[in-house]
Amino acid sequence: MRSKISIVALVAALGTGACSVAEGGDGLAPAVSADPATTAVPSGSAPVATTRVDPRRGGLELGFGEFAITLEAGEIRPGPVTFVIRNGGQLVHGFEMEIEERGDTSGHGSDHDGLKIEGPAFGPGQTIRIRTELAPGVYEIECFVAEHDDMGMRATLIVRSGAPLVRVDPGPAEGQIEIADFAFAPTSLEVPVGVSVTWTNLDPTAHTVSASDGSFDSGTLESDARFEITFERPGTFAYLCQIHPTMRGTVRVGEPG
Repeated sequence: MRSKISIVALVAALGTGACSVAEGGDGLAPAVSADPATTAVPSGSAPVATTRVDPRRGGLELGFGEFAITLEAGEIRPGPVTFVIRNGGQLVHGFEMEIEERGDTSGHGSDHDGLKIEGPAFGPGQTIRIRTELAPGVYEIECFVAEHDDMGMRATLIVRSGAPLVRVDPGPAEGQIEIADFAFAPTSLEVPVGVSVTWTNLDPTAHTVSASDGSFDSGTLESDARFEITFERPGTFAYLCQIHPTMRGTVRVGEPG
């Protein structure tokens, strides 16, 4: 039989600041470059600038939402790690991670079978941190709220000595906003009048890009789809995901320099 070890080394609820939104909006509607329903197309393969960073540096980010779990990286090396877990959905979720019975990928066996890490339930817009130390193995991460795992809220994290110390981390190019880990990145974007802004959904679940004042709406963006509009007037335009309303962002459009 497994022994169950519950570990919550550090769990700090950070409140609803996971996805901030700038207020305002002057009522000026942006000009849409095409019908929003027709701009939700598969993303292209244009090259983007990349940087390489350790996926554990600054915390390993996880996104929870209806109904999926996203991981900043699928493989890490053994040792200390801080999970930064954001609830981007509308429901309460809960973090649970357990090592699989034969999950040791180091080839030397493991005395950590049965390790189980549980966090508290956390609500929409909240972020929690859980710090622990992981031995080599294959870990299953899921939402412990009833039936959420069966609806798709589960993921796998591999911990092995041969995992890469760095990961490719493409940052959004100018005028680009990524939808990843149940958040818009960057949350706030400034562009001059006449510039097109493109949102790309990198999550495994669907999202929308919907103006708070109703001036634009992407419709449902499936994974790898994108939405583009051109802002023809200055102003501040707040938007959100209608499927996951805690996901919010802002585009500030200024006069040409």
